Amino acid sequence: MKKYRYHISLFTLLLALCACNKQLDLKPENTMVESELLKNEPTTVNYLADTYIRMMNACAGNNYIFGDVTGNVASGFDQNIVNGTIDPSSENYASLWSAPYLAINQANVIITQLPRWAQFDKSRQAVYIAEAKFIRAFCYLTLIQLYGDGALQNKPDNMGVPLRLGAFDGYDGSQDIPRATNKAVYTQILKDLDEAIADLPANRGDALNQASRATKGAANALAARTCLYTRQYDKAAAYAQAAMAGNYYQLQSNFWTLWPDHNKQSTGSYPLSSELLFAFPESYNKSSKYNDNNGIYYASGYTKPLPSFLATYGAGDERNDSLMLYYKAIIRKFTDTNTRDNVPMIRLPEVMLTAAEALAHTQGINGTSINLLNQVYARAYTKNGVPHVYTAADFGTPTDLITRILQERKWELAFEGFARFDAIRNDMAPNPQLPANRYALPVPQHEIDITQGLIKQNPGY
Repeated sequence: MKKYRYHISLFTLLLALCACNKQLDLKPENTMVESELLKNEPTTVNYLADTYIRMMNACAGNNYIFGDVTGNVASGFDQNIVNGTIDPSSENYASLWSAPYLAINQANVIITQLPRWAQFDKSRQAVYIAEAKFIRAFCYLTLIQLYGDGALQNKPDNMGVPLRLGAFDGYDGSQDIPRATNKAVYTQILKDLDEAIADLPANRGDALNQASRATKGAANALAARTCLYTRQYDKAAAYAQAAMAGNYYQLQSNFWTLWPDHNKQSTGSYPLSSELLFAFPESYNKSSKYNDNNGIYYASGYTKPLPSFLATYGAGDERNDSLMLYYKAIIRKFTDTNTRDNVPMIRLPEVMLTAAEALAHTQGINGTSINLLNQVYARAYTKNGVPHVYTAADFGTPTDLITRILQERKWELAFEGFARFDAIRNDMAPNPQLPANRYALPVPQHEIDITQGLIKQNPGY
């Protein structure tokens, strides 16, 4: 894990966006206060773009690989995260908590202050606010799946995370807030997404914007994921089906098309496919700085697939055949030597399998779930043909169908950060070393100290 150091309670912003409400509040040189920043559309768009970058810093990198390194899919050199022995006082893991809050704070600025200061078309304002709500929802889901005590185990009244919905104006202690319940956090996530869906466009017109900015499809897909995590299966199915409506997204023909090899020729600006409902377009980053990357260091070879996981794939499954480059033992999904692959956050197969799983919970063995399963499974066998086409006769009970869908999900979404959370939400251990009382990460100790104990630690630490 890379080391970072932030502090949620201080919320230091690069653009120094603290509101100046007193005559003696002077803005630093070369910065803009909210009244100036959000007045005009171009500067608002620039700030929104920076908020997307904050979101990538929060949801890619270590947060992205965490689910697989601790989910019995990939190896990792840090055994503390695998077996749950993270020290709450260690700074090594602080950014898992603080980076999402930095993005949330900037989203809060847009959500709460844009209507106050903007002097441009209100319909355009509504879209930017909707994008900020999507960002905020994504970051809160990232937080609660890591830190919510029982958040993935159907324990709505347990401690979730602090739910901050207003822009942070500076630290004096009075703005400290305790952890909200899991239910309150999930409710806010869905509220943000429902409001975003109403104002977001369904189609942005070109592949880059369609995949890298929030859309109705992306927001519906994220809501479906949220409802799957909270076991609201009827709503998960409805959101997933809404995300797929309109035929804006299509499966790529095979895994080699979806995950081309960038290791031998790292050119940058890789296309964003129509399979992506939302992604971070990191390959378009033209910075010369080494640290300006997606934070996913699979191409360095430090994180590798576990042989026990690879052995679960069936013979001829092209996902297994294509996961590792034939000439180099690195994960094919992220091969750019400058660590600037685009980062898929929501792909169509996830949405399809979410719909399939949710419908199996609510309707039992049904044709729609089986058809969606078959489509995802068949795409992994384009050379020699799919070994089996599933029918209702293959499943004795709804549980059998759900188990098969979950296995397909693990194969399809490997190294995209889902394994840990899918295991926990289905009442299974993510890996054999992790005790059940350590499924939630410890809250960084400095958050407890700076709030004088208002923020409570998770049980087990």
